[in-house]
Amino acid sequence: MKAKIILLATVVATLALTGCKSNKNVVTQEQLGNKEVELPCAKYAQDSEEYFGGMGVAENVNMQNARLAAINAAKSMINAKLGGLAKGISTDYVRTQAGAAQQDDVQRIAEREITAVIERMLNDAEQTCEKMYQTPNGTYQSHIAIRISKKELAKNMATALSDDQKLEGMFHRDQFRKWVEEYMKEYLGE
Repeated sequence: MKAKIILLATVVATLALTGCKSNKNVVTQEQLGNKEVELPCAKYAQDSEEYFGGMGVAENVNMQNARLAAINAAKSMINAKLGGLAKGISTDYVRTQAGAAQQDDVQRIAEREITAVIERMLNDAEQTCEKMYQTPNGTYQSHIAIRISKKELAKNMATALSDDQKLEGMFHRDQFRKWVEEYMKEYLGE
């Protein structure tokens, strides 16, 4: 019995020492010289059930140029999130609605209209946060968050497609709106 206790104590001590040695190999970000950077508008740029959000940060010697660059960066972030949305929606929807002979023409028109809607909505995006800082070297640093409504995006896509005369004969706005809403849910993994 005494031998078993000594053996067990030796195993526990070995494991404890091995565990301590492995902790010494962990290097923290601070030890590497990295500092965490606070992003003032980040919480206002999050995607939600209702919105796509984006945030931009830019620095310039001119305050207005810093602001414009931050807005463009925020738009680019949302556009990147949407990725191939225009192509994906137009391809998938056209396959279900257009005959084989019309498919390429209809897809090209649908993609053009959807892309235009996305660009318009990004230009009219709601600004949810803006912070401006002057750095020690005299430049201006702008932080901006924007968002666009997912429902408005779907509605505007449906309207744009139904207003195109070539597509009008084969297009059903309400059906498309429902289809896009389902597509967006799948796209976002909801």
